[in-house]
Amino acid sequence: MKKTSTPLLMLALLLLAATGCQPDESPSLRLAFDLAWDGAPYTLGEVVLDNQGRDIRLDRMEAYVSQFALHDVDEGWVNVDTVQRIRFAEEGNHVVLDLPGCEDRHIDGLRMGLGVPADQNVDVDPAGYPADHPLGFAGSAGMHWGWAAGYIFSVYDGRLLVDPEQPFSYHAGDDRLYRTVEFSWEDAWLLEAGEEPQNRILTLDAYKCLHGSEDVIDPTVDAQTHTGNNLELATRWVTLYLQAWTLK
Repeated sequence: MKKTSTPLLMLALLLLAATGCQPDESPSLRLAFDLAWDGAPYTLGEVVLDNQGRDIRLDRMEAYVSQFALHDVDEGWVNVDTVQRIRFAEEGNHVVLDLPGCEDRHIDGLRMGLGVPADQNVDVDPAGYPADHPLGFAGSAGMHWGWAAGYIFSVYDGRLLVDPEQPFSYHAGDDRLYRTVEFSWEDAWLLEAGEEPQNRILTLDAYKCLHGSEDVIDPTVDAQTHTGNNLELATRWVTLYLQAWTLK
């Protein structure tokens, strides 16, 4: 399935011409991505405790986020369609959301997709994107199962340091596991046109990806899912993962 960016580029140029706005005049929001464990900052490879007091180590955490939207107090939801691969092993993970127009915006809500949208997932050739695009051949390395299965939405790998050690691996994909997380707040943020992007932080609490109020995944009982081999466990994990995000 061949993709081309030319029509999108032409549309963007036409919109800019119609509004008279330059890209750096649009109000924008910069979202940084952080990782935590049970409320405290966390670095991959660090040994921490699970809910039973056992040593546990998370070695890999990656995810696709997409289909962002910001809620404008006056206009309602404004889509800022983009896809980003978040690699928690690296520093500086972020996405910049540029809103259309060149007027100030008052924002009181954020919506974010967890995974790759259905129309960009299955039967898509990564080679149809620029190599470094998050969905491109190089950009998706290690996060693409193939044409028929599509992209891996999230990867969570580590070890429970018991005797013997228990490795665990939760890889979620499939259109049925695409989720959307939404935040709202009372005091609207002012995003000023022509100014530097306002900075906010989205934090994923990796502890909560295993330990929720209604479900707990114990790696000694449920150690692995690659979605297709255990859809039930993948669904449980995605439900916890969805609830593990906070915005500051």
